[in-house]
Amino acid sequence: MDARGTGTGRPLVWALLGHRTGDNNQVLALAEAVGGRVVPLRLGYNALRLLPNGVGDTGLASLDAASRARIARMGPPWPDLVIGVGQRSVPVARWIRAASGGAARIVQIGRPRCHPARLDLVVTTPQYGVPPGPGVLEMPVSLSRQTPERLAEAAAAWRGRLEGYPAPRLALVLGGSSWPYRLRPEEAGAACRALLDRAAAEGGSVLAIGSRRTPEAVARAVRGLLDAAPGRGAFLGGAEAEGAYSGLLALADELHVTADSAAMISDAAATGKPVGLVPVHAGGAGGAWLAAMRALRRADAGEGPASPPLRAAGRGWGGLVRRGLAGWPRDLWFLWQGLGQAPLPSGPAVAHRAAARVRRLLPAEAGGLRDDAPPGPGNPGGHGAP
Repeated sequence: MDARGTGTGRPLVWALLGHRTGDNNQVLALAEAVGGRVVPLRLGYNALRLLPNGVGDTGLASLDAASRARIARMGPPWPDLVIGVGQRSVPVARWIRAASGGAARIVQIGRPRCHPARLDLVVTTPQYGVPPGPGVLEMPVSLSRQTPERLAEAAAAWRGRLEGYPAPRLALVLGGSSWPYRLRPEEAGAACRALLDRAAAEGGSVLAIGSRRTPEAVARAVRGLLDAAPGRGAFLGGAEAEGAYSGLLALADELHVTADSAAMISDAAATGKPVGLVPVHAGGAGGAWLAAMRALRRADAGEGPASPPLRAAGRGWGGLVRRGLAGWPRDLWFLWQGLGQAPLPSGPAVAHRAAARVRRLLPAEAGGLRDDAPPGPGNPGGHGAP
């Protein structure tokens, strides 16, 4: 083995993880699809993480002391590939590439808030508004780890626990508030009541689940509505909540997801089942911060005039609706109506397409693909397919 990679024809991949489960799952989904040896690195950050990437690289200075020490002692050997998500990990990934002598390739997921030319590839989705270019791969949905194999395992584990809830099982998947958005009890409660009305009319049931980001007031409001509908609903939570998420994806007949989380929406779309979008409220502290950073980021990223958060998210929601992956608005929530004609992309199909593009960045000794490689499971499309 030399100072970089595994030396085995399989890439060494560093997966830069943060505090958001949905983001981390996207990073791991891509790393697993690329293959090779995957090293997950969970990082913590300090206040320098708030600096826009347009002011220059901060290297490892934005990491907390423990994370900074960990990265500094990791190599050599340096990775063949570094995968991160969003803005925070960009300076770290660029530091690793510099430390490797420029050999490590950087793939950033989502919106890196820097010009794509600073990276080797950006894998993104429409709501982020990343301008098109040779280093940008825009996918209709986010990467998902919800493969058919994982869903089958979850179905086997949860079938007995959910058999008391009659079909159709209508799932309500709750995300949470973020800087640009607020998930409020009003929207979540309206969606839950509408689903309970349908369940009563159709003889079905409503099963809800929260995430780590779900505000307690939202969870309390939804739980109260479900408790008042005995036999027709339940809020899945507690120590088994994480396993329940995959179980619910596997066993629900419809999935209704709060629109704050592209990752959860993409998990739902990956199942091939009907998906509804529950609206969220645009606003909060993040709006002021986004406005203050707009000029710096626009100049650096070449994104043009910044869009308000709801308009930016609307690009993603609209794309899902046009492709038939999610539903049109009806009353206070978005109800799937099956209007689209495009085929549903499975989770593995999205990950494999992105992985094939990533492998073309790598040298042959690290498992890279030639641009003229024939189509196959690891290279769908071949011949430089986008």
